[in-house]
Amino acid sequence: MTAVLLTIDTELSPSAHKRGMAADENFQRAILGRVSDGEWGIEYQIERLNAYGLKGVFFVEVLSAEVVGLDLLKRTVAPILSAGHEVQLHIHTEWLEWVQHDPVDGRRGRSICNFGLDDQYRLLKHGIELMTAAGAPQPVAFRAGNYGANNDTLRALAKLGLQYDTSYNLCAPKQACRILYASELLDPAWIDGVIEIPVTCFADYLDHRRPAQICASSASELGFVMAESARLGRRTAVFVSHSFELLNRARTRANRLLVRRFERFCELLTRGDSIGCGFTALDYSALVNAVTAEKPLRSNTGRTLLRTAEQALGSVLY
Repeated sequence: MTAVLLTIDTELSPSAHKRGMAADENFQRAILGRVSDGEWGIEYQIERLNAYGLKGVFFVEVLSAEVVGLDLLKRTVAPILSAGHEVQLHIHTEWLEWVQHDPVDGRRGRSICNFGLDDQYRLLKHGIELMTAAGAPQPVAFRAGNYGANNDTLRALAKLGLQYDTSYNLCAPKQACRILYASELLDPAWIDGVIEIPVTCFADYLDHRRPAQICASSASELGFVMAESARLGRRTAVFVSHSFELLNRARTRANRLLVRRFERFCELLTRGDSIGCGFTALDYSALVNAVTAEKPLRSNTGRTLLRTAEQALGSVLY
């Protein structure tokens, strides 16, 4: 049985903060997705997940709480937990530019992998403290902002008692994700003391990889990833979205194409032989001993062409 993990990176915008946007407006747009034509962020996404009986995993960014206050983090965490979904740890180190209580003594980097092991440990430990102070349970899983983790990140997570990382993304820029493994990682694997669960990718043409992400793949491709993962007996299928993903690029209104895709994806998740779950429900011992697949999922030309046309239309309209 394939464990399907629908992960939603939930975060304020550091770039909007840098431009001078007020904290509450940043929260309204980036977290709640509250724009001119409605609300399309986490509360909308939670409502749709609940309507289909699905579980979401919200990777909530925590360092921003050092800048805008803990209250906004509490207002982010509370509706997720009260609706029965999972909160896990997410850190964007860009927020260090404005923190008052600096856990790394002025050292800076775009991603957590730009720091040494000791600094990564401090950042993760501080992140856990912020998360639990906001009312969330002790996390068991982590995703680095920008997918910017390395093997020291995994060592620091293991030292802190976290079981899972899901920062490995073959489609992320190589300078971002720096986790090293003996081969292309396509399935969960035990690395440096934690189980690394990669974001699911598939080959859409030749040897090009595409992530199983709401804004990057069509509903047909997402459905293919689910069905093919189950057929091949893959242990996990990790899908990605964001709290603001259903908005247009300017974050001023909904991207109706993506709203429909999210709805369709939720419908597809209720079918087939896969099971939607969170990290706390995974069979840890089975994943430790899992055999990693050697070949990527491979889509077909028809799906690729249809998605290309759909994305082009979306770019024009939204």
